[in-house]
Amino acid sequence: MPNLAVDPVLVVADIHLGRKQHGDKKTGPGIAWALDALDRGAQAGARHLVMLGDVIDRKRFTDATYGEVTWFFQRGLELFDIVVFVAGNHDVHHDLSEVIPGGVVVAGAEPQTIRAGGWALHTAAVEVDRDPRQLVSKFPAPVEGLPNLGLLHTSVTGEYSNNPCLPCTRDELAACGYGAWLLGHVHQRITLSDAPFAGWVGMGKAYLAVASGNGVSVRNL
Repeated sequence: MPNLAVDPVLVVADIHLGRKQHGDKKTGPGIAWALDALDRGAQAGARHLVMLGDVIDRKRFTDATYGEVTWFFQRGLELFDIVVFVAGNHDVHHDLSEVIPGGVVVAGAEPQTIRAGGWALHTAAVEVDRDPRQLVSKFPAPVEGLPNLGLLHTSVTGEYSNNPCLPCTRDELAACGYGAWLLGHVHQRITLSDAPFAGWVGMGKAYLAVASGNGVSVRNL
């Protein structure tokens, strides 16, 4: 049996299913990329999956897109022990309750800790688009003896984003004392801090969070 305390967590964000995959500036990676990322993450040893917001686009979708959302999460449940969904600002425009399969852990809108194997995952979902709540100072304390990973769909201080979303500061992120923070919302892969790591996953990208003792390292998929 694998040692769940050290098995990596695959984190993806901002897939924006429904966007065209090519042809204009409002593109997204598409369902084929998303499913391939899940397969590659499992092959790399990840046993847990976090979808860190904006699985579906706010405006660019069809009825078929809801089927793609189900397909994505169903494949995740086939490959991983724990699948977590943290809603982003685009997701709150949709009722996804009927298309997210049972078995997916859906994060609530208030700060919480989700256990995934030997991990402590600290997160809160977006409640409304342009969510103004400043929540990071209310996040739970690190769980002693476990790798602690912060997960938030956030604009942080806003310079990399068009619209605010769960705003916070770099100092607030660092003050939580987690081994790393992985962020959604900004579509570029931007690192805010190297030690401990804090940065956006980026659109069409994925990270592996890897436990080392009680610390966390972040690797490109």
